[in-house]
Parts: sequence; C-alpha cells; structure tokens
Amino acid sequence: MSVVDEIKERLDIVEVISSYTALKKAGRNYKGLCPFHAEKTPSFVVFPDTQSWHCFGACGTGGDVFSFIMQQENMDFSGALRLLARQAGVSLKPQTEADMAEDKLKKRLREINERAAEYFHNLLLNSIQGETARSYLDQREINRETIGRFQLGYARDDWQSLGDYLQGRGYQREDLLAAGLIIEREDGGHYDRFRGRLVIPIRDERGGVVGFGARALDDSTPKYINSPQTPVFDKSAILFGLDLAKGAIRREGLAIIVEGYMDVLMAHQHQIANVVASMGTALTETQLRLLARFSQRFALALDADTAGHQATLRSMALAQETLAQRVVPVPTPRGLIKYESRLDVDIRIITLPLGQDPDQVIKENLALWAELVERALPIVEYYFKIITSELDLDSPKGKAEAARRLMPIIQEIGNAVERTHYVQKLARLVRVDEKTLLHQAGVKSKKAKRRKEKKESLPDREEFAFGLEEYCLFTLLKRPHLLHSLDDALRDVGADGLNVDDFAQAGNRAIFASWQESLSPKDLGSLREELDSTLHPRFDLLLEGPRGTPSANDDQAEKALIEGGLRLRQRRLQRLVEELRFLQADAEGLGEIAVEEYGQIVDSYRSALWGISQALAARSFFGRREARIPGLVA
Repeated sequence: MSVVDEIKERLDIVEVISSYTALKKAGRNYKGLCPFHAEKTPSFVVFPDTQSWHCFGACGTGGDVFSFIMQQENMDFSGALRLLARQAGVSLKPQTEADMAEDKLKKRLREINERAAEYFHNLLLNSIQGETARSYLDQREINRETIGRFQLGYARDDWQSLGDYLQGRGYQREDLLAAGLIIEREDGGHYDRFRGRLVIPIRDERGGVVGFGARALDDSTPKYINSPQTPVFDKSAILFGLDLAKGAIRREGLAIIVEGYMDVLMAHQHQIANVVASMGTALTETQLRLLARFSQRFALALDADTAGHQATLRSMALAQETLAQRVVPVPTPRGLIKYESRLDVDIRIITLPLGQDPDQVIKENLALWAELVERALPIVEYYFKIITSELDLDSPKGKAEAARRLMPIIQEIGNAVERTHYVQKLARLVRVDEKTLLHQAGVKSKKAKRRKEKKESLPDREEFAFGLEEYCLFTLLKRPHLLHSLDDALRDVGADGLNVDDFAQAGNRAIFASWQESLSPKDLGSLREELDSTLHPRFDLLLEGPRGTPSANDDQAEKALIEGGLRLRQRRLQRLVEELRFLQADAEGLGEIAVEEYGQIVDSYRSALWGISQALAARSFFGRREARIPGLVA
C-alpha cells in the first residue's frame, strides 16, 4: 500500500473537511457552504462512500482529501502530504527496497486471495462436491443473492486442490504459503489449509479479499478456522462485512457489532446492512477506531448466556489486566468504557433472548430484533441492571457489594457530568450519602494503586513464581516442535489443541498468542521485540526457566509438557463448569428448558474433564502437587 493510500485509509474525509467548514448530514452524504467561494445556499457536498467532495456551485470543482487540503491551505501536493501524514500518524520516510518489496508482496497476496475466492465460489455454485455446502446454506436459509454478494465458496475435501489450481496459473508456492492458503509439510511438501468446508472471504474496508473463514460441514473440530496472520490479514484490525456495511452505518448513525459470520449474512439478507462481526474474537481498539470513522454510536449484540449473567461480571478483573495491552475481550463492557471516554462514542448492549443469536432472532422475528436494538442499554446502565438485580439492596451486605462492584465502573467514565449522575443514582439505590461512596472508593483506589505498583515492580527472579502456565510456556519457547505432541494428546481425549484460553494470566496469554502467530519463521529475539516492552522481563525469565530445573531431554520435556497442557485444560474446564453452575442457577426462573440446556453444557464439560482425568491418571511427571520440578509452584 502506498503512503497516499495509507493516509486516505486512516483519515475520514468528513472529519478532515468538517474542521474547515460546517457539514450537515443529507441522506447518505454531507452538505455545507463551500469554503472556496461566498454562498448562502449550501452547494458543497462530501461523499463518504467514495471519500470525495464536489462543489455544485460557482467552483464546480471536486476531488479527494488531498485536493481539498491543497486548495484550502494553498499548498502543493508535498505540503498536503506532510500535513495529512501528521494527522494520520504515517511516517514519510523514503521507501527502502525492503518497503517496495513488501508492497509488491502485499499486492501479490491480495491478487492470490481474489483468485482463491473466485475458485471457491465457482466450486460452491457449480461442482457436484459443493452440494453439501449448498444444502447447509439452504438449511440456514441463506439465499443465492447473499451467496453472491458475499462470494461464499466451498473448499473441496482434497489435500492439494487449491494449491495445484493456483500454481497451475503461475502463482509461486512461497506466495501461497505467505497468503496462508497452504501449509508446509515437514517433508517439504504442502497441503491446502481449507478442506471440505464452507469458505467465507474476509474483505478489508475497501472490499479487497485479505483472508478467509471456513466452517466445517460435519462434526469436525474446530467448527470455524480462519486464515493465519499474514502481511495483508490481521484479524484484530478487520471487521467482517464492513466493506458492505459502512454506507448503512453512516446512514443509520449506528454500527451493530455481532460475533459470527452467519449473523452478518442473515442481517444483510434482511436489509439490516449496518451489521459487522468481530469474527468471534476480542474486539480491539483498532476495530473501534475504524468504526468511529463511520459512526459515533455502537451496539454490541451479545448472547444472553454470555453477557447477561455472572460470567460477564467475573471477566472484569481479566479485562482490567488485558487493557494494559490495549485489547478489550468481548463481551467486557467495563473495558469498553475506557474506549468510550477515549473515542467519545456511545456504546450500548443489545441483550438477546436466552439461547438465541442474532441470526436466529432476525430470521424468526424482525420486529423483535428492531425492538432489541431500540432497547439497547448504555454500558453503565447495563451494569446497574445486572448487578443490582442479584443483590438485596435493603441489607447492609447487599449495599456494600453494589458499591464495591459499581463504583470502579463509574469512576472510569470519562465525562464528569455522567460520572456524577451515576454516583447519585447509586447513592439513591443503596440509600447512602454520595460523599461516603466517593470516600470509600478513593480509599480502595489508593490501596489498589499501591498493589498495582508493587505488582508492576515484578517480575523479580526471587519473586517470580513458575506455575503450570509458566512451565508450559518455557518448554514451548525452548522446544516449539513439541506443540504437535501436546495437541495430539489433547485431541486424543476429544479436545481442541492448546490455545490462548488455556492461559489465565494476561501476560502469559499475550506471550503465547504472539509465539503461536510467529511460530517458525522468527527467532526468540525477534519475538521478544514484537511484544509490548512491559512483557520483556516476564519473557526473559520464562526463557531462563524455573530455578534449579534439571536439564531434560526431548522425551522428558515432551512428557512434562503433555501433562502440563492437560492440567491447564483441566483447570480451564473446571472454571467453566463453576461459571455454568451460576448460570444454571440464574436460569431457574426461565423455565425447565433453559435449565436443561445449561445442564447439557455442564455435562459435556464434565465428560471432557473425565477424559482428561483418565489421561492424567496414567501420568505422574509432576505428581499430585505439581511441584516435583524444583522451582515449579502448584
């Protein structure tokens, strides 16, 4: 991507021009008095969809953001480039040969992705093998128009179909690997990443194919897989469907964020075009800033069993840690409050009926969907509703608990007037003087700050404790090839391979995620540099390993890693079962069906726990207390 393209992608022409002349929304576009000549009737129009402007009055001129700045500031292109680059935060250093090579690579990868999308789409529409995918889409009530609009496709259940097709058209194997479309074998061969799946092209804001999502059409796991991180695909910076939704988001003045591909497909099929998806992952500040170019109002459509009960509230502590890395886990309204104050946007929560996702609601009851969107709660109101609904506000204990949970949230509101409003609201609810609430919150805030400062002074060699998470990371960093053995062991008990959710500590999660993305091509030094500097001390101590650890050969390390990974998954499942018990109790008021659904999920987790327990029973590397290795903390 050229510097000019990068600047235009980062800047919103409406925002830039609004700083020079007042604009008012007029349908899909914006109108105002032309800044280049005197007029009383607005004839100056800005077109957000094409990022262009035109004066229909005396000037009769138009152009893009660069031409506007050149005319407005009376400067040449170089001057406009420097001015806009500063606004966009883009460096204007001369392109090196490496930069030019990278631009060429990105162009090739985009072209390869476009050809792959065409190949998959043709297979879906015309091949005999694609009948399975066509039947699945029929079952999901996705019509032909939507299939064409999103260029849905099918990947044959064949190991080398796509790779052979693209290489037969002159594309190099190295570029297919770089695009994440094929995977290299240990013997030097390769195989297709997507096989026997419905394929969903993922496009950037401008509509170019940068990656793919793929859904299993049988009981294969995982249900969905995505393209890996590539030079053109960064899942944390892309929102599925934004290329088709951005115009509607501007018109509606609202962006609705859902979690899945199918939610977006069904919404657009029913002319609800202001819907995008975070693709079931964390919602990042990069994504929020991207959306903020089109609207200042967001609504998150969250599953009722995820957002409406205790599991969401217990994620607050994790969100607070994760925010240090500028990532907001979905659904975590507390984290989003911080972005709300930074971005000056209005973020609301759409709570769906229990057991239903947006796809189902839209398909079955459009009127209900519209009502749910209309009733979406501001984040703080949402928290007030959820927290106070489960407490006895007539009891001293209930009042104290409400203040303990809500005051930290209120204090994170950026607007002082709003903050005061919610302090007053809480004071009325618990019937306690506002000053008492503020004083108590101030005392706790100071104590928390001292604890945080003490914590941030770590890790120190004497204080840094090696638990299972740290030991597994230490082994993987030193012996990355052993991940295959651990993943195989997890699959043997019917589980997915090791993933970031198996790590509870935020720093460990971040390190594992970066390591997993970079696996083979980068050395540990390069990996360290890609991490946030605050993680460098932890990373260095992980590389050193637990104090007093005896040297181990590959066989010993493999046995220890497999047991450690199984225990990590065991702990994660135990946490989920505990959370689901709370949800099951909450669901009792919703009837026997809801309770039964939660019970089935709990049973499935318990079944998985039993399988892992059986596997662990045959292993004794760590022992019961998981502390047989010196330096390892149970």
